[in-house]
Parts: sequence; structure tokens; C-alpha cells
Amino acid sequence: MRTLRTDREFGKLWLARVISTAGSAVSGVALPVLMYSLTGSAVHTGALAALTAAPYLVFGLLAGALVDRMHRRTVMVVTDLVSAGLLVSVPVAAVSDALTPVHLLVVAGGVASATVWFDAANFGAVPALVGTDQLVRANSAIWSASTAVHVVAPPVAGVLISVIGPAGTMALDAVSFAVSAALVRTILRPLNRQREPRISLKADIREGLEFLWREPTVRLFTALGVGQAVAGGAVSGLLVVYAFRVFDVPEHDPKIGVLFSALAFGSFAAAVVMPTISDLYEPRHVAVTGLSAGVVVMGLLAGARVWWLAVLGVALWGLTSTIVIVNGLTVRQLVTPDHLQGRVNLVGRMVSFGVGQPLGAMAGGLLADAQSVRTALVITALPLVLAAGIGWSQLNKTPHRELGHGLK
Repeated sequence: MRTLRTDREFGKLWLARVISTAGSAVSGVALPVLMYSLTGSAVHTGALAALTAAPYLVFGLLAGALVDRMHRRTVMVVTDLVSAGLLVSVPVAAVSDALTPVHLLVVAGGVASATVWFDAANFGAVPALVGTDQLVRANSAIWSASTAVHVVAPPVAGVLISVIGPAGTMALDAVSFAVSAALVRTILRPLNRQREPRISLKADIREGLEFLWREPTVRLFTALGVGQAVAGGAVSGLLVVYAFRVFDVPEHDPKIGVLFSALAFGSFAAAVVMPTISDLYEPRHVAVTGLSAGVVVMGLLAGARVWWLAVLGVALWGLTSTIVIVNGLTVRQLVTPDHLQGRVNLVGRMVSFGVGQPLGAMAGGLLADAQSVRTALVITALPLVLAAGIGWSQLNKTPHRELGHGLK
């Protein structure tokens, strides 16, 4: 029997994701630092976080339906190359002294839009490549390696920003996407299973929506994901502002990378323990426990008065939020038939990440400028409280189908 450790084709996909994630982790620090340096505005900085999610709302239905008709490998390669081209425009504009906040917003939105189409293909590519028996471990392998990179990359990004500047640092992300495209292109096994013939694009979209609405487990996890995404959007959008305003960290201080590393370390820990957790506990118990723990962590972040406690809070947020996200993603992939993977997963991500993330990021930025960062964190935690309450109330009410080994 083929295992993930000996599966060279999965290894190519795994390596592609890790390399592109490394570049994105570097630009994830550089981009908000660059925006805040240009504007000094929490709203503008929060808008970057909002634009990483808003394209899911704009393109989710169309991308899911179209990609289910296309070769997933081709979609993944093309979108990686588009992202590389957009990112390299930032250092070029900076050298020409033509870089503006609008340029940064366009690049952030463009890369996020390309990512929507990449994700539509990748959601179905992973189960098609490894099979359902290995899906939990495949998702955990990708998430754990990617989040391990996030632990290392932010401090490196902080050093690079202080040496070559945030615009120059972003060139590394462009290179990472180009390498990712090359690796995905070399995958030999098909990333599509045999699919049923399509009738019309409208029918495809309706089929995906109807499945998401009628399947109780998918519907519940999607609803819970909205509350998680609102809080997650606020945390990600305010992380740089949190360091600057609450703890007086200088704009080009490598210390900024510590918060990003803490976030990634918590996510890494979550990805490592997910296979064990999924073997021991039913997915809905995992979700509601993670959501409830997230509420406590948001309170810790809002109340932290010393730097080490803030770093700990960010790490714990990475842990709890990643458990909820990976758990929900895996459930959707296991329940959804292959020919619906792109549509159902993109719609699910559109509803939670595409609506909740930008809403939380923009609300957090507006509240931080109008009141304070601490107040913004408290208010944006309220949807998380609501999601946890709904989860507990539905814990023993919603029927669910058999999800396979370790998730039942």
C-alpha cells in the first residue's frame, strides 16, 4: 500500500505548497508593514487583510463551477504564475518611486483572486491524489509543513525588511510562486477523477449550492466557520497595528516578526495534533471546543499588558483557529463527492472566509482607529461567541453521515 511518505507525486504537491507558503509568509509581514509605512492607517492595513478574503465572495460560485470542468493541474499552474507576476510589480514600482497604497491594494486583491481559483482546484486535487483514506493525514502534512515555515519565515522577513526594505522582500514571494508552478506541472498522476458530464454552468452552480444547503453536516460547519472567520479577520488585520500601537514596537523592528511566528507556531502545533484529535473525537466536538477556546484567547489578547503574554495569546489563537479550520475543511472534503469538490468547498469558503474574514478585518481596522485596538478585539470576538453557542446547541441534534476512519 502506498503511503504519503513514499508517494512522490504527493511529495511534489506538498513541496509546492510549502515553497509558495514560505514566500507568502515573508510578504505577509512585508506587505502590511509597507502599507502602514506609507499611510499610518489601521483601516488601510486592515483593508489588505480584507482583500485576502473578499475575492472568495466575488468569484467563489463561478470559480468552483468552472474549475470542476477543467484540468486542476492547469488551473494551479496558471494561477501560481499570475500571482508571481503581480508580486514582482511591487519591488519594480518601489525602485521607480511609483509605489502607492492603491498599487498595494490591487496586488493584494489580485493575488487573493488568483488564490481563489487555485484553491478551487486544490480542494479537489488533494483527495483525488491521495484518496479518502489518507486525506486527514495529507491535509495535516500540508498544514503542518506550511505552518512550520510560518514559524521560521516571519523573523527572517523582519531581518530582510530591515536590510533590503519591505518592497524588496516581497520579490521572494514572486519567486516562490514560480517554483510552485514548476513543481505542480511535473505531477504525473491525474488530479481529476472521472466526472459526470456537465449540462450547463448554471446547473453546476445550483447543484453545488443545493448540496451545501441540504447536507446537514456541511451546512453546520459552514455556519460555524463564519464566526471563526470574522474573529480571524480582525486578528490578522490588526496584528501589525497591535504591535505598533499597544506595545510601541518600531515599524522596521524585526520584533514584529515574533507575533507572526507565534501565530504560525500555534498553527503548526494544531496541524501536528489534528490526526490524533480526529481519531479520538467526533468533528463537531472538535469544532465547538476550538471555537470556545478561541473566545478565551481573544479575551487574553485584548487584555494582555506585557509582550510575552501577547505573544502567547497569538500562539494560542493560531492553535485554536487552525484546529477549527482544518477540521471543517476535512469534513467538507470527506462528505462531498469528487465532482462537487470545487463548487462545494469554494462556496463553503466563500460564505465563511469570503464574508467573515473581510468583515472582521475592516471592522477591526475601523474600531481600532475610532476607539482602540483592545476594544476592536473585544467587539470582533462576539461573532465567535455566537458561533460557539450555536455549535453547542446543535451538538447532539444535527444528523451526520459516516465520514470515514478517524472522523465519525
